[in-house]
Parts: sequence; structure tokens; C-alpha cells
Amino acid sequence: MMKIKIRILMATVLIMVTAGASSGQAAAQQSRSAPPYSEAVPDENTLARLVWSTMVALDNANRTETYSVLYNLGSPEFKRRNTPAQLSQNFAALRKNRVDVGRSILTSPNYYIPPQRLADGSLRLRGGFDYRPKSIRFDLVYRNIGGGWRLSAISVVEMDFNAPK
Repeated sequence: MMKIKIRILMATVLIMVTAGASSGQAAAQQSRSAPPYSEAVPDENTLARLVWSTMVALDNANRTETYSVLYNLGSPEFKRRNTPAQLSQNFAALRKNRVDVGRSILTSPNYYIPPQRLADGSLRLRGGFDYRPKSIRFDLVYRNIGGGWRLSAISVVEMDFNAPK
């Protein structure tokens, strides 16, 4: 019963992410004339949606051992640096240890450093989901391409709750 509720919740989040993307694209297109580094960090809801949608995509990739969707969510630079096979290798430890990355959508992400725009205009989100005894930690970088955020770099690991942040 709990698995069914989680799957329904995951599907709902994906629908919300898809619906929110089109409204976010219009706002981003209006602000494209400013230099990327001067743009503000998106609001808390947008940040959470980015993290959650990435975690769901990674969780689905780990469960199916098919990384093409995660790959296709990436920016052109991400695709040049990675192949679906390389992504599979990068996340082999999560699969081997059966880390349930999808459970991250049940809580809000904690940011260990404040979300920030980097000098090249990309957005960096570094934090985690602080579960006990093991936490899920992430370091994600997104590029705004055509008014939408595309994954540029991803690191997701499981660590002891007390490990340094």
C-alpha cells in the first residue's frame, strides 16, 4: 500500500514539474537580455522542483538501469561529457546498495551552501536529504537553456548522517 502511495506521489510531482516548466520558461525568456551572472537565484519552489525532478529521474534510471532519460535532461555540455553508459557506471554504487533516491521527494531539500548563480550563469544546488542513519547528498549544476533549466553536472551519493556536509 505504501509503495502505491509513493508511486502516486512521484507521478504527481512529475506532472507538477511538467506543468510548472512552461510557466517558468516564459518568465525566463523575459529576463534573457540581462547577463546570466546578474540574474537572481530562482525561488524556493523552483529550486525544490529542480532537485526533486532530478532525483526522480535518477531513481527511475537506477531502477530500470536505463539512463537515456537522465542523459536527455542534460545540457549540451553534459551530453558531450557523458553517455548513458558512463552515467550507469557513475551511479553503480547507488544501484548496488539499492539506495532509494526517490524517497527524496517526500521531504524538502536542505542546502548545505546557499543556492547560487555561478560566474557563467549556471545554478549550483548543493545539499541533501538528511535521513538517519544514511543521508542522500547531492551537488547539482543547471544551465538555463532556451528559458528552461538543464542539468549540467550531477553528483548524488549516500553517506552517513553524521558525515561532514
